[in-house]
Amino acid sequence: MLDDLLPITIPGFAPDAPALTPPQARALGATGWRFGTLSLSPALSATGGYDSAPNGAAGSMLVQLSPSLAVSDPVAGFGAYALVSPSLYPQDQPQSSTMAALAVGQGFTMARQTITLAGGFVRGAETGFAIGAGNLARPLPFNLSQVRLSDRITQAALTITPDLSASLLRVPASPAQDRGDLRPALRLSYDDGAPLSYVLALRGDLSDGRIVAQDATNIALLGGVRDQASGLWSVSVLAGGAGRLPRQGPALLTPALEIRLDWAPDRLDELRLNLVRELDDPDRVSALPYTLSAAKFTLLRAGLQQLSFRAQGELSQADYLHGDLRETLVNLGATVTWHVSPFIALELRYGFNDRQSPQLGAANEHVMTMGVSWTP
Repeated sequence: MLDDLLPITIPGFAPDAPALTPPQARALGATGWRFGTLSLSPALSATGGYDSAPNGAAGSMLVQLSPSLAVSDPVAGFGAYALVSPSLYPQDQPQSSTMAALAVGQGFTMARQTITLAGGFVRGAETGFAIGAGNLARPLPFNLSQVRLSDRITQAALTITPDLSASLLRVPASPAQDRGDLRPALRLSYDDGAPLSYVLALRGDLSDGRIVAQDATNIALLGGVRDQASGLWSVSVLAGGAGRLPRQGPALLTPALEIRLDWAPDRLDELRLNLVRELDDPDRVSALPYTLSAAKFTLLRAGLQQLSFRAQGELSQADYLHGDLRETLVNLGATVTWHVSPFIALELRYGFNDRQSPQLGAANEHVMTMGVSWTP
């Protein structure tokens, strides 16, 4: 969850950042203030539009204001980020919510290893158009705190990356969903300079909540390869298995899969494709266990005069382990940005969300907004 909110300049977060050099979309705008190696990047955006069915309710106007500040020093290995983003629905006040995020990360680089310590906090609200959210009639506020510790050790062609994260979730309106998660992980990669490299990943998730029947230990082991043509494309395929060992009930073993493609034919375009099958999604608020199958794409296009374009789509299906419950979500979006000046940009955005479930019912929404953003 935090990884989706934060820029890639925060050490310890955004581990799924683009495998290739990011396109030059930000080159059309400003880059913040620099003081030696320290960079300050404040931003402010204001957005207004219409949501046809927030959480499946009646349509309403939508107003958002999002100030943020990113601080980074790549030489010192430091990064921090803060964001506040209220979403107001004047015609349906119960749908209004405020999202806030704060994160800081520090990397310590030595001869053959890099140790990273990071922490973050997010206050948000789950909506009815998210896996595991059920048929929420209004946003469900939550608080998530997380700390991370990782080490990247390089020995010749072998890279060893142990990782440990701990998170605490609090849902004030539904204390039964409160839980803590401890996630150890180990990743081994072998890259001798050839186009093909080899990867082995071991991940664990120890969940402890207020509902004993939902507490479990998840373990996943995946292995595979990564093929990359420098600066052009990158493909990685990891396959294996995932197991769930609950405190109550039978154990579960299921196939696990991760496929990723990054293609950047030039420095202005990029296409990302992801296919995933896994047990649960630890970033979701819901504590209900499920197997998740998801496909996601992102298309980035910059350099059209002062215009940039972004499109994304995701198809997710969750099969819950308790009861005969299945839900399918479709999320689509497109954004056109016009960089009026190095400091000002106008943005036109469209989003479509759809939920289908025989047990939870069906709902969908269209969200159309226009906004302006400022970056010095």
